[in-house]
Amino acid sequence: MICHRDPARPLSKILSVRVVGALAMVVLIAIMLLRLEVGVLARHTNQVAAPSVAPPKPAAPLSSPAPSPAEAPPPPATSAPPSPPPITYLHRNQDETTSTSPFDIKDFCNKVPAPRNPRGLLISKPKDQPIVIFIWRQETFEVSIDWEKESRTLCPIPLSLQLFFDHYRQRRTGYTEPWENGYAPCIFWTLSFHTFDDIRGSCNTTTNGNMTYVLTTNYTQFEEADLVLFNFPYFEGTNDPPYFDTQYMPPRIAHQNWVFQFQGESVGYYPHTALPAYLQQFDLTIGTPPSMDIHLPYYEVTPKIALSYANIEPGYPFDKTPEHYVALMVRNCAAKNDRNALIDAVVSGLNAHSYGVCRNNILIPEKINKPGKSWVAIKQETLTGYPFVLAAENSNCIGYVSEKIYDALAVGAIPIYMGAPDIAKYVPEGSYINVADFKDYDELVQYVKTVDRAPFYKWKEIVKKDPSKFCSGCMATHREPECIMMDNIHYV
Repeated sequence: MICHRDPARPLSKILSVRVVGALAMVVLIAIMLLRLEVGVLARHTNQVAAPSVAPPKPAAPLSSPAPSPAEAPPPPATSAPPSPPPITYLHRNQDETTSTSPFDIKDFCNKVPAPRNPRGLLISKPKDQPIVIFIWRQETFEVSIDWEKESRTLCPIPLSLQLFFDHYRQRRTGYTEPWENGYAPCIFWTLSFHTFDDIRGSCNTTTNGNMTYVLTTNYTQFEEADLVLFNFPYFEGTNDPPYFDTQYMPPRIAHQNWVFQFQGESVGYYPHTALPAYLQQFDLTIGTPPSMDIHLPYYEVTPKIALSYANIEPGYPFDKTPEHYVALMVRNCAAKNDRNALIDAVVSGLNAHSYGVCRNNILIPEKINKPGKSWVAIKQETLTGYPFVLAAENSNCIGYVSEKIYDALAVGAIPIYMGAPDIAKYVPEGSYINVADFKDYDELVQYVKTVDRAPFYKWKEIVKKDPSKFCSGCMATHREPECIMMDNIHYV
């Protein structure tokens, strides 16, 4: 076909119209393709990312009844999370305290381990210089401290002790305002000696001759001390492993030796002091448990004291039947052994007089309980005049023999003893009745009522001739702890 151009329309105008039409067609096609691509992408996204949700059920007609529980569809099954792989133990921990508190281990206080490295105290300073002993003791049982007041007077400390003082303030004082870094209340300097001054002394030793020493609580000079003596470990124990808080202890300075002294209390109340992990921090141990490096009895008996006990006459005539067989005076009613039940037995079965807090049934006479009188004198005068005195410790721990059995001997009574399994080392043979020898308290009560009391005093004639026969483990050493430490120093 032959096309003829309208002579009235220019060629350029015709071309412009055709170009515009073509461009419009291209744009239309592009829009259609873009919509198609977006739809595909949306379907793909829903398949991959969207949670699978069941389509909503059509609403039931208004006239239709609700489905009964029996007709209700079961809930969709849910798969349980995968269980973790089992734990493999390559070796078993042999330490009983990993799973059991020492408070809950029977006779734990009788299992004090012997030191693994009794190496003594190694000192590298010249022999002519005094040994500086720092007393690591921040409180006592008797002192009540007003920390609000004491925190107004501060003294400088080495920064190596900063963490200790921060921890102590938070855990022991109840004082919330932090002490300035590098400072602590000056009362810490005076708690042990009640003065800022050091105490100087000397000892004649078997290994190094005469030695001088300085006892100090000057925290400013802590890092210069040769020995650190821990003689008040009572607040370091915890209820969780490892059962003691190392943050109550100072950092270990390379040249320093640590000495542990545990005397005057029972391991039964402070079981962390018998843990190997605790004891192995120290270079020397001193105290009542016989397995320590240096054994010191709780109550030291001198030959003079032993002789005085031997000269005491029996407190009650042998030929008379007493109305009240036993006297006792106990203030701690939270014993770690069966003491409370024993008290009940002697009070009910032997008509005992209990002058203490526990099962009290009689008051201390006013003529005895006078102001200014020592507690020892009050106690011994009160217990005088009875054939038997109950001497029951607060725990049955080896080596823990307090003044109780000696109070009985001092007033001429026969001690009825409950406590240390090794009591025979601390008193004369045949001088006491051991509760552990009886199957029950009823048997003990019947024995006390019928026993011949005279044989319990035969030891007196032996000790009068030789006071050293009084005991094998209670005699005084006449050595102060600082001199014991001096005796165990080795210069390197």
